[in-house]
Amino acid sequence: MSKISKISEIFLEFFKNYPRKFLFLFILLLLEGVIAASTVLSIIPLADYLLDPTFSNPSRVTRFVLDFFSSLGVKVDFWLVGFIFIGFNILKGVFKVAIRYAILRIKYSVLRGLINHSLTKFFGARWEFFASSDKGRLLNTLNKEIPKIGDTLGQLATQMSSIVQFAIYIIVPIWLNAYMTLTALVLTFCFGLPFLFFNRLSYRLGKLNTETSNIELGILSEIFQSARIILGFGRQAYSKLKYLEAFDAHINATLKSQTLTEAVPGLFAPMGMLAAVIALGLSLQQQGQVSELAAVMWSLLSAMPILSALLQTHVNISNFIPSFEQLQSERNRAYGLREIEGEKVFDKLNNCISLRNVSFSYPSRNKTISNVNINLYRGKMTALVGKSGSGKSTITDLILGLLAPDFGMVLIDDIPFSDWKQNTFREKVGYVPQEPILFHTSIRENLLWALDTASESDLWDALKLSNAEQFVKGLPEGIDTIVGDRGVRMSGGQRQRIALARGLLRKPELLILDEATSSLDTESEKLIQKSIENLAHKMTILVIAHRLTTIIKADKLYVMHDGEIVEEGTYKELSLQSNTMLYSMLNNQNNNN
Repeated sequence: MSKISKISEIFLEFFKNYPRKFLFLFILLLLEGVIAASTVLSIIPLADYLLDPTFSNPSRVTRFVLDFFSSLGVKVDFWLVGFIFIGFNILKGVFKVAIRYAILRIKYSVLRGLINHSLTKFFGARWEFFASSDKGRLLNTLNKEIPKIGDTLGQLATQMSSIVQFAIYIIVPIWLNAYMTLTALVLTFCFGLPFLFFNRLSYRLGKLNTETSNIELGILSEIFQSARIILGFGRQAYSKLKYLEAFDAHINATLKSQTLTEAVPGLFAPMGMLAAVIALGLSLQQQGQVSELAAVMWSLLSAMPILSALLQTHVNISNFIPSFEQLQSERNRAYGLREIEGEKVFDKLNNCISLRNVSFSYPSRNKTISNVNINLYRGKMTALVGKSGSGKSTITDLILGLLAPDFGMVLIDDIPFSDWKQNTFREKVGYVPQEPILFHTSIRENLLWALDTASESDLWDALKLSNAEQFVKGLPEGIDTIVGDRGVRMSGGQRQRIALARGLLRKPELLILDEATSSLDTESEKLIQKSIENLAHKMTILVIAHRLTTIIKADKLYVMHDGEIVEEGTYKELSLQSNTMLYSMLNNQNNNN
């Protein structure tokens, strides 16, 4: 895709979504153009007065002004022509501010639209998109590259304004003195031609700037996410140095990129002024009218910064294209991994959720699960056990639709998962992962995040069911206590019980407990286990367990090994048979305790 077609694609999206804002800007540009032309012309009567207060040999413009005010019975003097000149410049300044405001509105509207569209694409993708993403690249795309696109779009809108202004600044002087104006334009073009070759260099520097920014933000994100282990291993200095090296590489790239962007107008401006001076010198030899030559010179000098800005924007476009390419790449990848939505709206589970002959493997890995058949019956507790890496959590992701099977089907009441509006099902699921994610806000807000319509009594009922009521009431701020980033101010057991309460607040059709007690101390494990036992037969529950004490009350138990279901039955049936894998797992856990 060429540079022009890429820019056209962005603007097509903008015009389609924001036609009124564009029309408003266009009207302002036309009005500003009229004011700019009047500003240039208002110099001529002032110059004529300064040269000859009697106006014995006025220019065409001055003669028009004299005739106009004479018809009104107003005498033309220095103060009148001076205030006319100042008045038009004030109006020009007002319109310049209005246009800048309109351009900023356009910029931020487009920026918001790009972010909204990108997040829609990202969150419309399966979990595989996020799991396989380079976090630094994704963060940089949203945090830096999209704003860079927005800035360039703002500059392009400014360029539209500049083109209108330039046209006005050139049309008027061409009418006044075509020879001087055309001479200046030809010289300016010749002087500016070498600057166009900066485009290719600008693109390369823009691409390097984007790539080094991806790496820098990726390392920074990793450092903050791993702060606990960094401190625990005493590797602060190493982590800091690693980030600073990436930061230095990015600064080196962005310095070159930004310097080139600023160098173009800085070097071009004096070349444009030189062209205007040469043109004026040649015109003076032809003995043109001084007041008109002054107006032409003023107009040309006013036009040169506009030309410089146009040239700078031209270079910026090449610089920002890598940002747009990266955004498009991420959006296309998300679209390629999009969820396939059905039309059926999930209300409640009538019979069971089934996995039938399901196989799945992650990219570039051996088969994760193979030919799995599982039934989660309504109102029953189903347990899934096995060693780490046996495929248990993959089963959870398949049930939630975060992953799509390579073979086989996931069914809800005998209807394929792909036929359902997937979020209508997920909104009826309570999910408690092994590592509970709490947001940096209060316990109340963490609970309401799952169901923002919940009443105060609903919140406390959920806390009671999860055995969290007493410890929450004992906190200084109670339910309004801030939990810290990812719940860092709470103990592991407290975090897990708050996460369980959050899942229960929805009164879910399906409660999934994914290794919910694997990292807890004995006391916390007993509290969670008691909560699970109290919930048994009150809702449909899937328990994925490493600690086998949590699955004693399960109605059906599946044992996984190397991605396959190797045993199924009740806890009592499998635990009493010495030849079962469950029996062996129980013995190993008892010996280790």
